[in-house]
Amino acid sequence: MINKIRFTEPAFGGENRGRARPELGSALLAVLLLVEVASSLAGAGSVFFACIVLAWLVLPAVVGFRNVLDAGCLYMFVSLGIVVVVHVAVHVPVLQLP
Repeated sequence: MINKIRFTEPAFGGENRGRARPELGSALLAVLLLVEVASSLAGAGSVFFACIVLAWLVLPAVVGFRNVLDAGCLYMFVSLGIVVVVHVAVHVPVLQLP
């Protein structure tokens, strides 16, 4: 049976424009998250901030302008999670090995 539900807009804004740009943008966002983890562990706050600014500049190309605030909020929640997890891992003495 054919699915009769039709979507009026793409889920992330880039699927109908070709596959290369959204995949490249998603890979760049994943790399920026990894750099955020590394800079958070190293204590480099300016690099962490630069990654967030770059992510906000890349998001419109990945998700489109209509969904940029939703994707940005999700990215910021993940960034906040990185900060919390790294802070707990570094500063809580119970988790440190003897």
